[in-house]
Amino acid sequence: MRLLALGPLAWGFACSGPAAPDAALCQDVITRMCLARTCAGVNDALALGTRDCQSTLQERTGCADDGFAFSEPSRERVLHCRLPLVSKSTDPGHAPACEDVAQTVKDCPDVIGFLGGQ
Repeated sequence: MRLLALGPLAWGFACSGPAAPDAALCQDVITRMCLARTCAGVNDALALGTRDCQSTLQERTGCADDGFAFSEPSRERVLHCRLPLVSKSTDPGHAPACEDVAQTVKDCPDVIGFLGGQ
């Protein structure tokens, strides 16, 4: 029984520590959106055409630079809009579900605009 009580505590410690830098957060959002490129409407929403997703979005946003810092949208806004993209898995190599990406595109036009989309 004691082990069950420690589970949430251990999970809480796994999520503690310093916040990721803005550049890392931005790159994570880009990675997840690029993994979802096969979802209907993502290429159009991000105005990618046939270009390389990762490098195009990093160039548009400037977040490949380690010193990148959010202004508009704010870090808090990007974190909020990232939630659906990590709802099924926090593994950065795991593509988010298409319905979660669609929710981000629909609910976060400012973040999609920041990524250079429409």
